[in-house]
Amino acid sequence: MQQQNNKQEKICYSIKGAVDYTDFSRSYFFEAIRTNQIKTFKRGSRRFILHKDLVDFIYKVANESGLA
Repeated sequence: MQQQNNKQEKICYSIKGAVDYTDFSRSYFFEAIRTNQIKTFKRGSRRFILHKDLVDFIYKVANESGLA
């Protein structure tokens, strides 16, 4: 019998959440934001990354590294 995973993925992440999710550094994310390599949006003073955009960014980095 197969177990079902009921954990839902987040729809977006704060920068801290993205760091925790990926183990990439904060400075790496802020450099990617500064150079428009990853899409973000702001709500008030906080910056967020949509889950899809975060996953796309990770795959892009992996492809550029020749890993994926």
